[in-house]
Amino acid sequence: PPVPRFLRLRVFMATELEKLVVEIRSGRRVVSLSGLTSVAAKAYLLSQLQAETGTHFAVVTDSNSDTEAWAADLDFFRSQMPDPGSSVLTLPSFETDIYSGVSPHAETLERRALTLWQLGGEVPDFLLLPARSLITRTPSPSEIQAIGAVLRRDEDFSPDDLIERLVAAGYVREDPISNVGQFSLRGGIVDVWSPDATNPVRIEFFGDTVDSIRSFDAETQLSVGQLTSTSIAPMREFAALPQDLKDWAFFANERFAGEEFERNLRDRTDFAAEGETFSGWEFLFPLVKPISSTPFDYLKDFVFVIDEPATIEGSLENFYRQTAEHYDGLVDLGDFGLEPKELFLEPTELRSKM
Repeated sequence: PPVPRFLRLRVFMATELEKLVVEIRSGRRVVSLSGLTSVAAKAYLLSQLQAETGTHFAVVTDSNSDTEAWAADLDFFRSQMPDPGSSVLTLPSFETDIYSGVSPHAETLERRALTLWQLGGEVPDFLLLPARSLITRTPSPSEIQAIGAVLRRDEDFSPDDLIERLVAAGYVREDPISNVGQFSLRGGIVDVWSPDATNPVRIEFFGDTVDSIRSFDAETQLSVGQLTSTSIAPMREFAALPQDLKDWAFFANERFAGEEFERNLRDRTDFAAEGETFSGWEFLFPLVKPISSTPFDYLKDFVFVIDEPATIEGSLENFYRQTAEHYDGLVDLGDFGLEPKELFLEPTELRSKM
């Protein structure tokens, strides 16, 4: 009797998977795969390939929405496996126009910082990121780790140092705390809620020694359990203290000293000179703290999967062109900004790294 269609498809997929396993294990530099027309099909094949080889994959997509679709499908197919393996992380891109004077969405800042922090401690099976995120310059892995903190019971960690790190990493002081990204200080007790934690933690210090760490319920303020250690991830990837913003105001007045910039410059330096942030400061801050790393520095043991290369190439070409045009047009508007190359990989750099 004829072989049922679904069985023929499974045999075909198994055969193609075997070929891919051989090519991945042999270290082949470029593998081109066609014929999979949906994200679900690609995610299924890649989840099987990862299970067979143990390879870590960085999946480069065209947009944040594509990344979310990949994440949902990978989570589903991996949940059907006996051993789902480690996590699937996402590194969203800043979709805000960098020359609009508008800051990125707070959720995007938080998700990016958390992913970069987690990449310093674990190697996920999959990292999903849009192409625009791949070309965005970031602080180095060591800088990200220095923004956050890991505290262990009975070990020394200055509470003053902890508070300074929390402020620099974007935490807000509230008493009592009720949301992620908040902290409070009462004598030798620090409450903090990290974005990688289900519950906030209460850290009690005896001098500079961590005496106790307890997770607690934010609503009732009652203890949930004792901990031997706790991880405090940053809320943003830019470490900025009030003095850093004051320094930015000084350097901005030097670099953008022309009369055409006077009004827009004053609107921002009035805040920065007081140690306060302003709308869109994230895309101007590298003036005082240049950024030279990229996601490539976090992904040395990954195999890159480029989803629909022609589409991504076209989108990046448009992005580079439009960004250059916006930058060139800033002076006509009496505005200013950092050059695109200070914030993003240039096309030649991207080709070299790929």
